[in-house]
Amino acid sequence: MKISDEEFLSAIWKSVAEHLPYAATHNYFGNKRGLVPNDEFYVRYSTHICTARRNNRINLPIGNSASMARIRKLVEQGVLCAEKRRAGEAFYFWLPDDLNKPAFEMTLSMLESNGITKEPIDGFGFDVLARKITNSLMAKFGDLPTQIFERKSEAA
Repeated sequence: MKISDEEFLSAIWKSVAEHLPYAATHNYFGNKRGLVPNDEFYVRYSTHICTARRNNRINLPIGNSASMARIRKLVEQGVLCAEKRRAGEAFYFWLPDDLNKPAFEMTLSMLESNGITKEPIDGFGFDVLARKITNSLMAKFGDLPTQIFERKSEAA
């Protein structure tokens, strides 16, 4: 089964959208949660994916070497971003920051509007809220791979 670049990017985006509600909160002892600060560290922490753990995050029927080759190709094309890497070592990659940051900020806003504060509060039912936020992110930014390719062709 051949997986297109758009399908691959969609899987990355879905992974980010599912991870964001959890990464945008601190998980404290006793099932308590609190908001993380809105800063570059947490944007990166919430949206970057390590190649060493890519198969756990990107749920596609694609092998290790094929997924790594696809990531490298999309980085070389400027569709994905990545840190400088040394041959044979794991590295982080991510969707463009001007797409990740609005999704992160929307997540923080939705968490806050649903009662999550910087101070730890009871996290009972958080998984339901996380799914709601992920669904909202997917509804708002669902055509993300199309946006990325459109922007890439406009820049050329």
